[in-house]
Amino acid sequence: MFERVEKNITLVRGENGGRFPSSHSLLVTGERTALIDTGCGTGVLEKVKEKFSPDMVIYSHTHPDHCSGSACFEPEVLWGPGKSRATAGDLDRLSVRFIAPDLREEWIVYIADSTGFRNFSTGNYYDDGHHFHCGDTVVEAVYAPGHTDDHYCFYLPHEKIMLTTDIDFTSFGPWYGNPESDLDAFIRSIQRVGQYDINTVVSSHMGVIREGIPEAFDGFLEIIEQREKRILDFLDKPRSLEDFVKAALIYRAYKGRRAGILRYWEYLMVSKHLERLQSRGVVTMVENSMVVRK
Repeated sequence: MFERVEKNITLVRGENGGRFPSSHSLLVTGERTALIDTGCGTGVLEKVKEKFSPDMVIYSHTHPDHCSGSACFEPEVLWGPGKSRATAGDLDRLSVRFIAPDLREEWIVYIADSTGFRNFSTGNYYDDGHHFHCGDTVVEAVYAPGHTDDHYCFYLPHEKIMLTTDIDFTSFGPWYGNPESDLDAFIRSIQRVGQYDINTVVSSHMGVIREGIPEAFDGFLEIIEQREKRILDFLDKPRSLEDFVKAALIYRAYKGRRAGILRYWEYLMVSKHLERLQSRGVVTMVENSMVVRK
């Protein structure tokens, strides 16, 4: 459950191996104790509370796999991104941001069942460059939009550790399947975070990475280019957006209880690629329904 990263920095392993819909958390101990992200599972969080009694509980963004356990803590110790003040902690309001109207009820049930999400109140908010002081260790909030509007990473400059949250280096690759997701902004965020002086990466879904860090950033970005190539290869003739969704070029398949949600995420991610390609003059839309490669 607890894996030492440095002497006062601990990875808190999430349920399901930290895979979605869970995530790993990071614990920083010192004069003050900070826990970053609460998606590791309520049972794990109860053990963290019992053993460490965090003074600050910080969630990186409002995706439920990163903030679902925040109701376990009192509002006065809870910190969230200022950009999500209007929707933080309210599953109904989050559904308006994250999913299509006809899928909201299904999404809410799935999230509540799979993560144990309970609505919560946040007492404090942070913005880009905010410093959380834990004694000898300082945690800097690094704004990294694109995945969501309110997505943050966290840099520990003394230890040269970067918690990359959902710049997560999973084999699936970057995720930008919400209406507010911005593919170009996400690419810029990945590039910018990768330029920090980093000795150790902590990924919310992969854990601790100590070797090959520059290559990990490059490889993560390369997945975007690979997806774009598949999209262009698929345009051997005019295609509709429904053709793209049926082909499942990103998700490969839609299985299980959330198949409809996966199809929607595929639609949005492909659409963002096509918008990017259209802005570069590589493809064009015909009658708002067919995509043609120039």
